[in-house]
Amino acid sequence: MDGMGGEPAGEQAAELALSCIRRRLEQKTGTVSRRIREAITAANNEIHSAAQKRREWRGMACVLTVAVVEDGCLHIGHVGDTRLYMIRANQMRKLTSDHSPVGVREEAGELNELEAMRHPRRNEVYRDVGSEQHRPDDEDFIDYLQVPFEADSAFLLCSDGLTDMVPSGDILKTVYRHAGDARACAQALVRMANDAGGRDNVSVIVIEGRDFTPAARGIAVAPARQDPAPGAASRRPGLLHLMASPWLVFVYGLLAGLLLAHLASSRLQAPASIQATGPPQAERQRLVLLVDPGRSEYSTIGQALEAARAGDRIEVAPGEYNEMLRLKDGVSIVARAPGEAIIRVAETILPDEAAVTAEAIREARVAGLVIRPAPGVRLPVGIRVTGSYVEISGMEISGATRAGVWIDGASSGILAGNYIHSNPGTGILIGGKAAVRLLANVIQRNGAGSDRRGPGVHITGDAVPEVLRNVISENAGEGIRIATRDRKERYVNNFFTAGGRPNRLGTVGFATSP
Repeated sequence: MDGMGGEPAGEQAAELALSCIRRRLEQKTGTVSRRIREAITAANNEIHSAAQKRREWRGMACVLTVAVVEDGCLHIGHVGDTRLYMIRANQMRKLTSDHSPVGVREEAGELNELEAMRHPRRNEVYRDVGSEQHRPDDEDFIDYLQVPFEADSAFLLCSDGLTDMVPSGDILKTVYRHAGDARACAQALVRMANDAGGRDNVSVIVIEGRDFTPAARGIAVAPARQDPAPGAASRRPGLLHLMASPWLVFVYGLLAGLLLAHLASSRLQAPASIQATGPPQAERQRLVLLVDPGRSEYSTIGQALEAARAGDRIEVAPGEYNEMLRLKDGVSIVARAPGEAIIRVAETILPDEAAVTAEAIREARVAGLVIRPAPGVRLPVGIRVTGSYVEISGMEISGATRAGVWIDGASSGILAGNYIHSNPGTGILIGGKAAVRLLANVIQRNGAGSDRRGPGVHITGDAVPEVLRNVISENAGEGIRIATRDRKERYVNNFFTAGGRPNRLGTVGFATSP
């Protein structure tokens, strides 16, 4: 498979993923969901390990979707922004969720399909396979779902090289037009993406149920487009998967497996400026800077930040780091082993200071670290974001006296899969005109140290965050505290109890001051 977006060793990452996943799926031990999780995790850790052995492979990763057909169901494991659709009764429904900033906004209705297709950041992802070590049950890693495989349905698995170029309505018509010939359907879809000006690799897999063709005969579709003019084939991408249902049954005839992997591209790449100052320069290779005291060039995260440039990633080895950080444009900081790299603030700091600060940052990412103060030390804020776009994922933050995370100014970004707990202050404080997204975080046991019982999430001023599918429970105040009653309906789609333990002051409450 070919790499994409300038990331190194994309083909190697995809080949390793395919080999590891096939090897585990061929061993019919454990439940289907367990086999899928272990297969993807094995691929992830193999890619990450290989990347440390050769400099030119540093930073390689892929995104993938694995599907196994067993007992009349399709079992799906998903990481990244490949897409799996179910097609039935003249409707096409997306089953997987995009782990990308643009995909999240599209699914939430903030962007329509055309806006998402044209968005300059459409190729970025915040989950991938290979950039960090993982365990099979890590909450912010693999999405698993299961759907019935109805006989009159079909499934389409594709890379974003197709969906960035071809509208869903045209894809649906093409699948029905070619019902009964999955290979021809895949070829037609790839050709459509090419003709639309596609620059990415295009990968397509079509699977049809045994009754899909008879069902399709009752569906009216538009006439087929004419074949492209001679010479159009020269615009075909380097990677072309044309797979149909007979190929799928590859494990002793008992199950089917699909793997579609391609390189996760353009993560946290700062926008390039256009200047008329001379001939174009070669793109700088993005680096991975390892922080590992006594074993690498950088013994502190701060040293690595000083050396890092936009597009670089800092990997932090397990250990404790007694330092405070200021994020840098275009640089991501990632724990090599999530939960084992700890930022421990060893000295009391000023009331508004934080262990990690982002101020006027266009784009940055921090993932997998633990933030907590040393015993007896006062830590006001775990992470503070002011007027910045930051992606915060897989973090654990505790012990902050004002807020675990404080976001203000005209900030945006995503907080996903974090564990914000046991902070004497508010769990997450959002003010100013911030418009961040809080997705699938666990926010528990916060607010017990303040004079007023602090909430799990406190939204003040003109902030308009989106708060979805979080577990917000056992906080001393409300689960979510907001400024006005008319916004309450925005925040009800969360889980406000865990193990029968709710928030002390209820789910959503009202207050005007922080």
